[in-house]
Amino acid sequence: MLGARVIEQYEWRWVFTVSAVLIVLLLLPFVFVYGIGSDAYQFMGVLVNPIDGMSYLAKMQQGYDGSWLFKLAYTPEKHDGVFLYTFYLGLGHLARALGVSNIMIFHISRLVGNMVMFLAFYRFVADWTDDISQRRLTWLLGMTGAGLGWVALLFGHLTPDLLVIPEAFPFQAGYTNSHFPWSIGMGLLLVHLLVTTWLGEGISSPELNIYSVGIACATLCLVSMSPYILLPVGIGFAGLFVWLWVRDKAFPRKQLGWGGIVILFMLPHVVYDLWVFTEANPLFRDWMSQNQTPSPPVWDYLIAFGPLLILAVIGLWGGRFKLQDGDILLIAWFCATLVLLYAPLGIQRRFTMLLIAPVAVFAGRGLWRVILAKFKLRIRIVITVLVFIIFMPTTVVALIGPIVGSFDLLEQGGGRYFMNHAEVEAVEWLADTDPGTLVLASPEMGTFLPVYGMRVVYGHQYETIDADLRKQAVEAFYAGIHCQVVEDEQVDYILVGPREQALTGELTMCAIHGNPVFTSGDGEVVIYARDGG
Repeated sequence: MLGARVIEQYEWRWVFTVSAVLIVLLLLPFVFVYGIGSDAYQFMGVLVNPIDGMSYLAKMQQGYDGSWLFKLAYTPEKHDGVFLYTFYLGLGHLARALGVSNIMIFHISRLVGNMVMFLAFYRFVADWTDDISQRRLTWLLGMTGAGLGWVALLFGHLTPDLLVIPEAFPFQAGYTNSHFPWSIGMGLLLVHLLVTTWLGEGISSPELNIYSVGIACATLCLVSMSPYILLPVGIGFAGLFVWLWVRDKAFPRKQLGWGGIVILFMLPHVVYDLWVFTEANPLFRDWMSQNQTPSPPVWDYLIAFGPLLILAVIGLWGGRFKLQDGDILLIAWFCATLVLLYAPLGIQRRFTMLLIAPVAVFAGRGLWRVILAKFKLRIRIVITVLVFIIFMPTTVVALIGPIVGSFDLLEQGGGRYFMNHAEVEAVEWLADTDPGTLVLASPEMGTFLPVYGMRVVYGHQYETIDADLRKQAVEAFYAGIHCQVVEDEQVDYILVGPREQALTGELTMCAIHGNPVFTSGDGEVVIYARDGG
């Protein structure tokens, strides 16, 4: 019976041990890059998608400063905060309470979230497997699985499994940031609890117990981190609901009751979000209108999930006459995700999170029950190794790629991985002297400044309102082409360092009408206060 399978202690020890090894692998690149940047540069702590990573640290800084309301620090407009991104705001409050840095809490949370994700995925897989060997194999397919992105890379093409959409692949999600692994873990835990209460024997209608509390807590966690997970999963359970209703010719009251807990704790968040992103809050409405994450072409997904999809089709076809209620859930969930990936919504690619869960279950069946079952033990081992050899190069490339990239960025002035010590000195002076003020800086420095509590004219392609126009205005100022941005935005400080000088090139920077209020020890970075600012 689904949801009723017991996991023995020795199984948990195995999962914990293997998970610990995977977490060490996810930690070592950061240790290495921190080391190579220590002499002249300070590593900013994020290896995958550092632009978004810096925005999460900026949100943590708002929490560190005592706020529970999120503001767009990457745009110059003054505005009231809203109750969003509470996960990162909460981490900032925790960092302040413990007296440690935001980046330390960020990584501690990331590593703990990885362990939660690994354990939750095993608990989820156990609901669909009886054989422990099949269970472990399925877990490994889901945790380390990717696709043929390494082949596409040979032809100069990046596919979703090469850190393009890291949230779709658990190992890469755990490499990227803090909330991805927590979201995956909470999503899988919610599915397990709902499957147990919907399909498990001896469980009646909802009451105050570990199941109802767990469902409520998992739902609250998801709505604060990745609420969009609830849509494809919810459609999957709706499909199962209809299946049970038609098959049993009776209205599934118990299932509706348990599912109602999710709706009860999710609905206030949905209503609040609708209010935030409407005419009542034009700034946040404008932010969401440009916060678009469209899906790549279908063939990119086929490359990224190809090996697992092939195994999943084999597993589904091989067990087509033995489908159980829980399998209907997985099929409906998978199909709902496919539709949402190309639905007319601005967040298409975000629905890839958790897609690998139903795929891995059927892929495990295809490999274990259909393919390996035909061979003796020695041949089984060879086939299993070959399967992992097919997609493991992508996972390895995704792991080491940012390390290789860090060397190139050091030679180019740091990119968005590093700040040199003069730049660090400058932003720390701003944070200590006049926190929260509006600073004009290059797009790269604009990414870093909100991490220290500053506001910027431009720094993020999504969180800066009218991002393209403001980026052009910033670059035009440092290139001496158009000089009105300082007055137009009522900037408080203008930062001039090596990145800003690089925008000037052979031209002449716009004249700065203000006094130098800070110069780094080596004279490389100067901060000016705008006259009248």
